[in-house]
Amino acid sequence: MAFVFSNRKIQSIPNIQHFLAEEASFNGPLYIGWGRKASFSRAQHLAKKNSASCLCLEDGFIRSLGLGKQGAVPFSLVVDHCGIYFDARQSSDLEQLILREEDHIQNQRAAQAIEYILRYQLTKYNQKYTPIDISQFHGQQNILIVDQTVGDQSIACAGANLESFQRMLQQARIDHPHAKIWIKTHPDVLMGKAKGHFTEQDFSQANVAVMSENYNPIALLQQMDEVYVVSSQLGFEALLCNKTVHCFGLPWYAGWGLTQDQYAPLHILQGRRQHKRSLLHVFSSAYLHYARYVSPVTGKRCELEDIILMLQPNVAMQNILPSSLQLFGFSRWKKKFLRSYLHLPQTQLAFKNWFKPKASDHIVAWGKKAYQFKQSGIQQLCTVEDGFIRSIGLGAALTRPCSLVFDPIGIYYDATAPSYLEHLLNHCCLTPAELQRAALLRSRIIELNISKYNVGARDSLEIDFTGKVILVVGQVEDDMSVLLGGVDIKTNIGLLKQVRALNPDTYIIYKPHPDVEAGLRAGKIEQHLLLEYANYVETRRSIIECFSVIDEVHTLTSLTGFEAIIRGIKVVCYGQPFYAGWGLTVDRHHNLRRKRQLTVEELLYVVLIQYAVYNLESSKVALTHVESILDYLEQQQHEKGVVPQKWIELLVKIRNLAARK
Repeated sequence: MAFVFSNRKIQSIPNIQHFLAEEASFNGPLYIGWGRKASFSRAQHLAKKNSASCLCLEDGFIRSLGLGKQGAVPFSLVVDHCGIYFDARQSSDLEQLILREEDHIQNQRAAQAIEYILRYQLTKYNQKYTPIDISQFHGQQNILIVDQTVGDQSIACAGANLESFQRMLQQARIDHPHAKIWIKTHPDVLMGKAKGHFTEQDFSQANVAVMSENYNPIALLQQMDEVYVVSSQLGFEALLCNKTVHCFGLPWYAGWGLTQDQYAPLHILQGRRQHKRSLLHVFSSAYLHYARYVSPVTGKRCELEDIILMLQPNVAMQNILPSSLQLFGFSRWKKKFLRSYLHLPQTQLAFKNWFKPKASDHIVAWGKKAYQFKQSGIQQLCTVEDGFIRSIGLGAALTRPCSLVFDPIGIYYDATAPSYLEHLLNHCCLTPAELQRAALLRSRIIELNISKYNVGARDSLEIDFTGKVILVVGQVEDDMSVLLGGVDIKTNIGLLKQVRALNPDTYIIYKPHPDVEAGLRAGKIEQHLLLEYANYVETRRSIIECFSVIDEVHTLTSLTGFEAIIRGIKVVCYGQPFYAGWGLTVDRHHNLRRKRQLTVEELLYVVLIQYAVYNLESSKVALTHVESILDYLEQQQHEKGVVPQKWIELLVKIRNLAARK
């Protein structure tokens, strides 16, 4: 098949060949145009002239992270051989899909996708929206009038015109004389890139107000009682929000018994759309079968569910971070990957090293630097740290992190103050689908032997002992997690002595931190003391191999405790790590801010899915989901294997020697 694109802009769409994978096996040339623009007319003319086929492309219903006019890469396109979904003057592939019999299994899939879309407030462009103040909608009936841009092809194709918008406003005022009528302007109008249909005279009418704020459409629709549209996609999103929708044109979702169509130009259907269809079926037809998706992470075809999982962390990150960020004290190496993590719509980054921050600045800083800022009185502060599934290789060896955390309240390892993670854990209320996702993630982490750094030999550890075996995990003693999470014990030897005192007849394995063992960080225990309190010292194998022979993990604040909880191993905490205090560990000290009992799945979901964020260097979008990181690490393990500890130590030593010169 030879694709003949009617203009270069279509041909240059990222991953266009993947979007058109089904058409690759067609015989002869295939002429391709866009929507109902001149490019489609040109493609149609050439196809007819050459007795060839023609198809139409358009943006999908969940298109991108940011506006297309601002260069956001599309995740979704629709490909139509018959017409195009918004042109009601003729049939389309979407209309034919909706006419099919309902499929119970696909409707269940649709119900799950809709639940996620509403829960995460996903929409077509997923840009950074203004936080909505719902108090302005209290104590009144709220009616939404949806404006569109002048020249929008879907208006004429829906049998409507300029007068349709005026009739819509007049009818809404007649239907709801005592309600507040809100006119919603289009995002392109807000950005100054297009013109709308309503004027200042319309906005000045009694009980009518213009909504110029760029609110998230789902968040806005959830505050409305009824919605009036001509042909806008917001009408369908209103149906997803269970709102009454009045149509003054014939959008693709009208005529199926879901909308109020008494003012719609039904005559242009010429007898089509005679069958009622459920909302789930219409959604399934449009979002699951008509639209096509390509992952911006892998560059390969995927399903809507993959796009939803990818969008979730990006939208959440946009919600917690301000638009303008001042990043202080980052090395050149960190600046590079931070730009990737924060490549979000309408997010401005300014890296600074020598300037003191202003009180009005929104500051982003790494761990210890952020703590120093906080101690100096900086209030608007976001702390960055490595995530919990970081990489294959240590950060000290300058291995790029696959995961980070951005905490606008505190930081997860600081038990002396609240953190965003603590807030999420105290308030989490997960759906059955989210709990199932956590359970699947847990199983896969165990199956793939995933840990934070994924270093160390993978040969099995054998212990000639029939009683209880305890793993004591060493840490870097001047690490912030020990200083801020430790209580009465803050040294490795202090921990080891205490564990031995409480377990005199137990077999104790001590595993020092790799950086400490390499002589790079504080916390090394003298050999004679090790032999006095530990039965065995493991310096070579991965932490995963240690898990296979132990009964318990005893730790100050090490992430190893969290990794052990995931695997169902008993964990005893001598400090206050982020995973302690939720009923899953034996705690020597209690944190009064932690007020809930959690399941392992709840802890895992909040920590690895809600709190931590993920990025791959090859990705075309800022953040991805944790499952794609597991795919990447699995591929890396197959290609390169787990990095031996001795090579990690050598790389770190070379790096530190170079730094001294």
